[in-house]
Amino acid sequence: MDTPASALLDRLADRAWPALESEPLGSWTLRAAGGVTKRANSVLAIGEAPAIGEAPAIGETPAIGEAVDAAERWYAARGLPTVFQVSPSASAALAPELRRRGYRSGSATRILVAERAAVASTAQDAAAAITVATALSSGWLDTWWAVDGRGGDPERRTVERILAGGPALYAWAGTAEAPDAVARLALVGEWGGLYAVATLPSARRRGLARALTAALAREAGEHGVGRLWLQVLADNSGAIALYESLGFVPASGYTYWESPQSGR
Repeated sequence: MDTPASALLDRLADRAWPALESEPLGSWTLRAAGGVTKRANSVLAIGEAPAIGEAPAIGETPAIGEAVDAAERWYAARGLPTVFQVSPSASAALAPELRRRGYRSGSATRILVAERAAVASTAQDAAAAITVATALSSGWLDTWWAVDGRGGDPERRTVERILAGGPALYAWAGTAEAPDAVARLALVGEWGGLYAVATLPSARRRGLARALTAALAREAGEHGVGRLWLQVLADNSGAIALYESLGFVPASGYTYWESPQSGR
């Protein structure tokens, strides 16, 4: 398949994991969700820095510093650290400006893409029965939260709102009340985004992540999806190997740059 533009993948992910509050700043998007997940609480910095205040003269590049200042004020008003999601679609001037301010980069992430049909054709003999639904259930969320949840009841409620913020498919292995493993496929036009793949420790090494991914890919065909994408931490070699064996290939990536005022 043709490699999609980094900016397209960034925008797809923004729709697939929607912040509870967002505001445009030129071509950038300021996103907040009470500090729950970096993806929903970071600046999606696509394109050149937006002009702040007076319009620049013809041929002049808008000041990157003023744009970062505006973002920092927006997050400070919400009591949140300023975090930038920086991908190849960002201005080349952004990372040097953040570095100059003492921002720290981390959570390097790869974006992989695949043709849906290729993934759907794998793992036909699932290690366990897989169920796919169009609605988020409490049992599905219980399992995901037990594996990847961070925080208490308020944070869980916020994540539930994010997960239900757009059309998606929810798959699980095991019983609906207490699944052994879960995964979510966000539906964004002809694209499907794989998120929240989680397996309980007691159910690992049974091929459940592979079976869930293939089942979601098959079901997604009924919803007009032709292509898939996912994000995986760059140092998670096991997960990368799994997804590449299913037909996913590298397409883009990003890092998060966090302000020194975060205290982390």
